[in-house]
Formats: sequence, structure tokens, C-alpha cells
Amino acid sequence: METHTAFKKFMGHGMAFFQRRAVRWTLGVLTALVLLFGALGYFWLPGFAKAKLEVLLSEQLARPVHIERIEISPYALSVQVSGFSIGELSQNGTEQEFVGFDRLFVNLSSATLFRRVPVVSEVRLTGPRVRVVRQADGRYNFSDILDKLVAAPVEQPEKPAGPTPQFSVANITLSGGSVVFEDQLADSAQAVTEISLGVPFIANTPGTVESYVQPSFSAKVNGALLTLEGKARPFAPGQDAAIELNVADFDLMRLARYLPPGLPAKLTSARLDADLRVSFAQPQGKEAQVRVNGKAALCDLALASASTGGGAKGKAQGGSVVRLKKAELTLDEATLAGALRAGLVLTDFSVARGGGKPLLGFAALEAKGVTLALAERKAAVAEVLLSSPFGAVRHLADGSLDAQKLAEDFTAPAVPKVAVPKATPAKATGPAQAAKPKADAKLPAKAQTKAPDKFPAKPWSWSVGRVAVTGGSLHFADETLGKRARQFSSQELALTLEGLSSAPGTGVKMDFSTRVNERGSIAVKGGLRLAPLGADLDVALAHVDLVALQGWATQNLNAVLTRGEVSVKGRLKLAGQDASFAGDVALIDLNVLDKLNASDLLRWRSLRLTALNAGSSPLRFGAGEIALSSFYARVLLTPEGRLNLQDVVKREDAAKQAGGQNVQPPQQAKAQAAPGVALTGKSAPAAAEKSGPAPQINIGRVSLSGGNIVFTDHFIKPNYTANLTDLAGSIGPIRPGAQTEVAIRGKVDRTAPLEITGKMDPLAKPLSLDIRAKATGIEMSNFSPYTGRYVGYAIEKGKLSVDVRYHVDKGLLKAENQVFLDQLTIGKKVDSKDAMNIPLGLVVALLSDSNGQIDINLPIEGSLDDPQFSLGGIIVKVIMNLLVKAATSPFKLLASLFSGGGEELSYLVFEPGRAEITAESEQALQTLSKALRDRPGLKLELAGHTDPQVEAEGLRRASLEHRVKAQKATELARRGKASGSVDQLDLTAEEYPRYLERVYKAADFKKPRNLIGLAKGLPVEQMEALLLQNTPVRPEDMERLAQDRGIAVQAWLVEKGGIEQARVFLLGPRVDSDAPKGVKAGGRVDFSLR
Repeated sequence: METHTAFKKFMGHGMAFFQRRAVRWTLGVLTALVLLFGALGYFWLPGFAKAKLEVLLSEQLARPVHIERIEISPYALSVQVSGFSIGELSQNGTEQEFVGFDRLFVNLSSATLFRRVPVVSEVRLTGPRVRVVRQADGRYNFSDILDKLVAAPVEQPEKPAGPTPQFSVANITLSGGSVVFEDQLADSAQAVTEISLGVPFIANTPGTVESYVQPSFSAKVNGALLTLEGKARPFAPGQDAAIELNVADFDLMRLARYLPPGLPAKLTSARLDADLRVSFAQPQGKEAQVRVNGKAALCDLALASASTGGGAKGKAQGGSVVRLKKAELTLDEATLAGALRAGLVLTDFSVARGGGKPLLGFAALEAKGVTLALAERKAAVAEVLLSSPFGAVRHLADGSLDAQKLAEDFTAPAVPKVAVPKATPAKATGPAQAAKPKADAKLPAKAQTKAPDKFPAKPWSWSVGRVAVTGGSLHFADETLGKRARQFSSQELALTLEGLSSAPGTGVKMDFSTRVNERGSIAVKGGLRLAPLGADLDVALAHVDLVALQGWATQNLNAVLTRGEVSVKGRLKLAGQDASFAGDVALIDLNVLDKLNASDLLRWRSLRLTALNAGSSPLRFGAGEIALSSFYARVLLTPEGRLNLQDVVKREDAAKQAGGQNVQPPQQAKAQAAPGVALTGKSAPAAAEKSGPAPQINIGRVSLSGGNIVFTDHFIKPNYTANLTDLAGSIGPIRPGAQTEVAIRGKVDRTAPLEITGKMDPLAKPLSLDIRAKATGIEMSNFSPYTGRYVGYAIEKGKLSVDVRYHVDKGLLKAENQVFLDQLTIGKKVDSKDAMNIPLGLVVALLSDSNGQIDINLPIEGSLDDPQFSLGGIIVKVIMNLLVKAATSPFKLLASLFSGGGEELSYLVFEPGRAEITAESEQALQTLSKALRDRPGLKLELAGHTDPQVEAEGLRRASLEHRVKAQKATELARRGKASGSVDQLDLTAEEYPRYLERVYKAADFKKPRNLIGLAKGLPVEQMEALLLQNTPVRPEDMERLAQDRGIAVQAWLVEKGGIEQARVFLLGPRVDSDAPKGVKAGGRVDFSLR
């Protein structure tokens, strides 16, 4: 009841208040104003605002502005603008939109009236559109607006800016937006479509600054979805923000046109995925901190070298292409301070060239625990895992590697042909220049960063905890050996490295293994050191095929390896300048082919080096034993007169040699073809010794077994071949100061024993040796090609035995060459323009004894320090001199063989006018008889000689002496005494005058007389003079004297010398004044051999 009474009382007072006139008038005015405000807002203001805005904006922007309609709700405090559009400048009569939107709705909250702060309850923008065009001249379709803004004067504010006005906006949304960028200069277009933005609330009013603004954004960039979500407190005293960025399947090729021109590679395919979180925080009074984490990935990446022809997604027509399926970066943390913690995974990487199969690549590469500290200049990786790496490398026919060409493809910059339009100097003239902004963007003074030395200038330090490679493979093809050459294949390749670091002295553990070709393997395990460089590794190679790896070793050789394996087990060390190896090495089943002559050059079953110890500083080489078994070597003298060993190394004129354009003259070829020992003195250039200590050599033993060396001479027609077989033996030890024992045995042509024994010190300076070589029973018929060419006769049969000994001490050589020929029989004559004019049959007969054997010793002495000294040349010279001497001076040869060379056996000198053989002459005849008895194949021709100019007086005196002795013989006959031959009578000095006087008286010539006319008695001298003066010498007397001399010599040789009469031929007498060179004129008997 009381409440009802109070209400009535209140209503009564209220009615009374409104019934007052002033109140009614005021309410009426307010109502009218409200109605007027509504009428103006609904009906007049939208049209007025639309027209005013269109005119004003058109004038300011100098381009058409169109607004479809404006709707204002005065009572709801909302405005909506529909169909807004700013057009382009009309250039060709067509109008295009620059900026526009479908609808903009803004609703002001009524709280604005009470709080006196703008409070917007909703902002909604629908269908915003922006079209940006970069024109062909490099300017943009909004450049005129920027120019106008820059030219406008800047108005100075009347009052300094106060604090930021307070506001509050809620429910901000943007939907259906798009931004299109047309680049007429680069002929490309970019589009951001389906733009959506939502901001639930943003305000700086008290009580809201600590609240987070949580915007969300999404769009499609060239069709790829991009989303942004975050939160921020932009107005809080301590600002902070966090943004989540997500990009899916973004095609980077749309941006490839904006890469700088002239790059050596071009992008042909790339897509981007990203899921990143960026956080920002700047507490009051402290520096800003930015952190980034999340993932980013490049997918389907393809790079083509600049020379590569176009093709979709890197399908190259030429050049090289790099492909990467995915590169994913996981950022645990990245800061502006230069700190980084991340991980990286690369998958399906490959490099191909010329559209072929990939040459290089891997299945996956993962880097774990990557940390980077720019301030400390440190980088570290916890672990690197490489899965299934592969390589297919070719050694091309031109000697280069195809991998080199890959590098060349990506290092040679391209020079593209770009059509550049004409432009004023102030304008951009190309994509690179036009891409640069016209105005410099300047940060606020506080935001600008200086470029002082923020990080200390100290070297970077880095470390990698572990590197692991698994499932690797490598294929190597050497096309220098032909398209079908054997490939080197490495499978199941595995490598582990632990403890990699830039810290000096850090040790690295290494473990490497792989399978090579069908049955080979390589394993290396041990420690490495990067700084200073060092290594201590256990190395094991088993049955590694060398054929596919020979390209580099044989590219400068006229030889090719057709078979061969290597096995190694030992320890390899590297310390500073010294590299050393200790262990065992074996080269198995090696075969080397001579490419020029298409024949085997060298092969062996095994070459084993046991207890090998080699090093570089000091240079040293040691081995317990070097064993070579079942080896073969072929030495070939080509038709051009060159040894195949001389042409193993390629020469610039090799082609000419092969074509026969540099054939040596016969004389030079003869010298090369002649067999001999290649022991020469020092030539002037070769004598210069290298500086530094001599290498240290220490070899326990070199053993040979099952050896075969073949020498073939194609310079000789028909060809000659010598075959050394069953070579076996040992040499050793070889070390400084030690005498090396040499013991080698073998056979010549499988039958003739060969033996080389002795001692030597090959490391001594000067060389020291005492070597003996002996071969027995070598068939001489094999040498017919040489004898036929150079002496004009083949050899029918015979056996050769040699026993040579060489002694070198202090640079002096003493050589004994004992040559023994048994039953050497000359065969048919051979026509040869190179043959020496030597009667080989006579030479053989001269040198052969009664048993058909020739035994010659050829001693040689010389100094190895003499640059002109050549043992081989000297031996050849001695043999040739022997042959020439046998042909031209056979008697001197006989004298040297049988009397030491002190006698002249080619003629026998007689006293003038006499035919008696003196005691001195008998000594020469005895030597000659001995030689003829030991040389049954020789026949002797002799011819008596008289010299009329020298022997006339002697012949007269001999005739006188004969007549004087005849007087004594007559007297003895009268007495009845026998006297024998007249010429054998002796006359005493007392007898001579008496018998001379009888001859004088008996002579019929005019004699001096006394006064009574009787023959006058004369002294002996006068009688001799008159008798000699009146003794005529007729030509027949001279002939008879020459004949008597020949008969006397013939008789002596047959009767006293024991020579068969059938072997001694008497030639007709010779009466002349000719005498051999060096022989005193006078009577003699000349000998010649047949």
C-alpha cells in the first residue's frame, strides 16, 4: 500500500513538470533536431558526401574517382561506402581501376559519446583491390601521385605533437581482397588474392594497453596459401609481439625474373614451404630482441647452367642441371644478435649434364645440431649424415673430367641478350635498375644501425662432432682407353670422421671402407690432424683393379694397362713435410701393352715388396725383399731403328715417327741396332748432380724367378729375335757401403745357359762393381740377319760362347770380353747395300784354329768420367776393327795371335840380289808356319819381287861372289875334294883375293895394261870394281832372282814349316819398283791368304 502511494505521488509530480511550457518547448526542439539529424543523415548527407569526395579525390589524385553510393545510419552511428574505385590515367582511351573496394562499413560505438574517446565497434572492408603496374619506362602507375606528394610543401604544425590520441577499434575484418602487380618491363605478373584480415580488438585506452592484439591474415600469393597469425602489445610500455607465418607450395619461379642478369645459373623450378614463428620483445630501457624458429623448406629446386637450353622444370637440352627434391631448415632459434640453432636436411640431390643420367648426388644429407655465434665467430655441427652418395665420373677422350665441365658450366657467367628500351638518363634502363626503389627508405634515427666493428676481427673457429657417410657408390669410366674400357666401381662406400675441429692439434678419427669392382676392397682407419696436417692410418687394399684407374698414369704414354691388381697392407703416416709408408705391397697379374707396336710390353704374375719402408723427408726407400715372379718384357727395335722403350713416353713428333717421316740414316740405325752394354760415361748435362742429400736406399734382397725377356729387331730384314728364358736369381743386399751379391741364371733361346755373378756397390760414388757374365752355346745361325746385312753373308752354323768380366773401381773400367765361336760356318752370300766389303770366309779362316774354333779376347779399358766414353760403342768398334783388320791386314792379325804382334808376316825381305833365307827371316817363317798349321782353312799365295832400281848392284855383287866361289869349287874338284853347292862354300879373307884374281883374269873385257902390254895387276878393290862394272844385269836375271826367292820360301814352308804343298801357291815373279807403304824398296816375297 505504501509503495503504491509513493508511485502515485511520483507520477503526479512528473506530470506537473512536463505540463510546464518551457519544458514542452525544449523537448520539441530536441525532437525536431533529432528528426532533422536523421533526415539529413539518411537523405541529404550521403549524396553530398559522395559528390564532394569524388570531386575532391579526383582533383587531388588527378585521376577519376567513382563512388557507387554512401549509406549513413545516423542513429546507428554507421557509415557504409559501396563501389569505391580510383581509375588509371587514361592513355589509350581505356580506363582501368587502380584502387577500389566493394564495400567499407564503419560503425561507431555510442560509448564514444560518453567516454569522449573514439570507440569503433566494427570496421569491415569487403573486396579491396589494388592494381600496381610497372610500366615499360620503369615508372609505376602511382608514380605521379608520389611526385605530387613530394612536390607539395610540408606544413609545419602550429603546436608540437601531443601524446598519441586514445582510440578503441573492435571487429576489424577484411575479406576478398586482391593485389595485382603487372610488370610490363619484365613481362610478368604477380597476384595476391583472397586476402583476408581479422583484428578482434585494438586500443590504447587505459586498461587495454596490456591486452594483446591478435590479428590473423590469409591470402593466396600466386595461388599459394599464406597465413599469418599473431599477437602483439604495441602500446604497452614493454612492447612484445609474436607472429606465426605459414606458406604452402609457393612457386618461386614467378619471382625468378627479378634475379640479377648474367648469373652462371638460372632457376628453372623451386617451391617454398614455411612454418615460422617470429617473436619480438623490447622491455623498457633495453634493446629489442627478435627470435625466429620453425621450419622452412625449398622443394623441387632445379638450377640449370646458363648454357642449358630451355626446358620445363630443368629438363635441359644441354649444359648442366642441379636438382634437389627438398631442402628443409629447422630453426630451433635464430636471433638478431647472430645466434643460431638449427638443423638441415637435404633429400634427393643430383647433378646431371646434357640431359643424361645424374653424375653426382645423394639420397639425403642431414646436419644435426647446427649452432652459430656471430659475436664469438664460432660455428659447430653436432653430426652430419650423408646417405647413399653417388658419383659417375668420366675421364673424357680429351683428357679432362666431365666433373670439370660441370664446374665450368656453373662458373662461367652468362651474358643474356636483353632488349632494353630507350629511357631518359634519370629513369631506369633495365630490370636490375628498375627493380630498385626510386626513393631511399630511411629508418627513424633510433632504428638506424651503425656499421662499427661489432664483432672482433678474430678467425672463425668451427667443429663437427661426427660425419658419417653410408651406402656410397662411385663409378669411374676412362674414355681415353676407348668406349668399352673397364670401369672402376666403388660400392658400399662408408666413411666416418669424428672430432673435426679448427683448433690446432685436434685429432680426427677416421674409418673408411669400400668394395671395389667385383672382388676388391679398400679400408683405411686411423687418425688425422688438420692443423698442422698429419695422419696415422692403417691402410688395407685387396685386389684393387688398376685398369680403370690408369688414364692419368698412361695419358702421356704409348702404353696401356690391360690387366693388373694391387694389394697393400701397411701404415701410412704424414707429419709435416714427411710422408711415410711401412708395410707390404703387391702388384698381381700385371700386363702392359705397347700401343704403337700392338704387342705385350711388360707383364708379370706378381711383384711383391715386403717390409716396405719409404718416406719423403728425408727421401728414403727400403724393403726386406722385392720379389718378381713369372715376368716377361719385350724389347723391340722398330723398322725406323728406335727402341720401343724410347717411345713409351709420348713425344710431340710421335705422329711423324709413326708415319715414317723421321727415319734415321742407316749409319745411325746401325749404331742403335748393334748389341752392346749400355754403360756410358757422364755427359756434361747429366753429370750435374742434384742438390741435397742422396736418397737412403736399403733393400734386403731382390729375387727373380721365371723371367723371360724377348728382344726383337724389326730394323733387320729378316727380323731377328733373341729370347732370354728361365731367368732366376737374386741381387742384394742393396744398401750404402755394402757389397751387393749378384747371382742370376737363365737360358738363351731355351738352350744356351746364361749366368751372371759378382759383386757391386750400385750406391757408391763412383760406381764399384766386379761382375762376370757367361753364356754358352748360343746358336750363331740366329745372327744371320745381322751378318747378312752388315757383312754380306749368312751364317750356316756355329755356336757362340761369351765370358765377360767387368771391373769398375774409382771410375776406371777394365773389361775382359772372351768370345768363343765353335764351328762357325759361313753360308750363302747376301746382297746388301749396307754390307762392309769384308771377305768373311777369309776372316773366319784366319780366326779359326785347327779344331774350327775361334777364341778371341777383347780387353777394354776406359774412364767412366769421360763424357765420350761408351762401353757399348767401344765393344762394337773393337769388333768392327777386328773384322776390318782381318780383311785388310790378316798377317798383322796372325802375328798378334801367335807372336804378340812384333813380327811382320805379310812379306819377307831379302838382301839385294840374293835369294837366300836369313836366320831372321826364318823366325818370321816359323811364326807364319805355326799360324798356317793352326788355320787349316787358309791357303797361302806367295810372289817373289825384285826391284831393278835397287837390286842391280846387289845382283852384280851376288853374281861376282858366285863366280869367285865357283873358282874355289873348281880347284877343290881338281884336288878331288867335294864342295857341294857353290853358294854354300865359305871363303876366307885370305882366299878371296886369290880366287877373285882368277875371275878377273878369266873375264873378257878391256883391262888396264902395263908398259909391255900385259894385264896389269890390280888391288882387290879395283878388280871388284871392274868386274862389277862389266857384269851385265838382264831382265831375265831379275825375273830369275824373283822366281828363286819365291821357290826358296815355298820350299822352306813345305820342307821346314810343315805346310802341305797344296796349300802354298807360287805366283809369277814380279819385277817392279812398287813397294807396300812403309816397306823399304828392295827384294822381297809377298804373301797373301785365301
